[in-house]
Amino acid sequence: MKTLTNIIRFTRLPLLFLVVAIQLVTHFSIVEPMIQHADGEVQMGALPLTLCVLATVFVTLGGFFVNDYFDVKIDRINRPITRTVDLFVSRDTIFNLYVGVTALAILFAGILSYIASALDYFFVFVAVIGVLWFYSSSYKRTTWGSLLLAISVAMIPVIVCMYDNWFMLMNEVAMQISEEQMAALSAFLKEVLAKAGMFGLLLAMCAIIVDIIRAMIEEKGEREMECHTLPIVYGHTVAKVVCYVVAVLAVVIFGKMALESTAYLSTKAINYFLIPVASLAIALIYQLNKSKIRLDYVISTGIVYAIVAMMTLFVVVLGYYFE
Repeated sequence: MKTLTNIIRFTRLPLLFLVVAIQLVTHFSIVEPMIQHADGEVQMGALPLTLCVLATVFVTLGGFFVNDYFDVKIDRINRPITRTVDLFVSRDTIFNLYVGVTALAILFAGILSYIASALDYFFVFVAVIGVLWFYSSSYKRTTWGSLLLAISVAMIPVIVCMYDNWFMLMNEVAMQISEEQMAALSAFLKEVLAKAGMFGLLLAMCAIIVDIIRAMIEEKGEREMECHTLPIVYGHTVAKVVCYVVAVLAVVIFGKMALESTAYLSTKAINYFLIPVASLAIALIYQLNKSKIRLDYVISTGIVYAIVAMMTLFVVVLGYYFE
């Protein structure tokens, strides 16, 4: 049982499952319903979708490993007993695992891009890998480090939509449609991408809150390592206020998205999601305001993940009724 617990902590399995869920929800509950509603048919098959999910999962796992690799000294201060790296896995092993999973991510992304004939999209994966390395190695320790992580998180649903749109576009090109039809299709696919982008934005805002909370939890070790995170430079009060503002903005954006869905869901059905999300946001603000010890902040992080779950579930339901 202890070994299993270490593996789960080491690989962050729940977060990897969340990444898979987000990408599948994007494909089946955003892209597919919108295309079918326009009397079209999704062209991205099971193999490309699987490759996209695998590539994203391994990029994410690589991000976890490289983060652990660069955080060894900080973790020795903050978590001398419960840390995984150094106690159960050596730092060299972590780096080797990072190289291995990153190679797999590049392999799957390369195969996917070859099948799709979209070399440009392959470099999106490479860019995210670079962003995560830069974030973990240095930018994480700066005042604005959360923004870099947020960009990477936002790409989780967006990259699936990009490939979905590309397969759709290439299928129509093969059918030699007219210029007018191509222009209409391009405009429609931009609308699909905008919906996925909105989902990605909400996830990115939640990631910013989680990262700021993480910085508050790890302040002791990061202060010893002379980091310049938001809580260290401006204090916990300012860091919490930033979290409050981002949480409120996320609820407003989600509320706008929900209210725009009244053509497909009744107002009563929307309230089942809007009210709980707003309530969770209030609970987050209350919990974060009184947070002083590690457990308090961990509970705050859990509330953020609950908000992500509710938003994702709303997308699933909306996709089901988008007919």
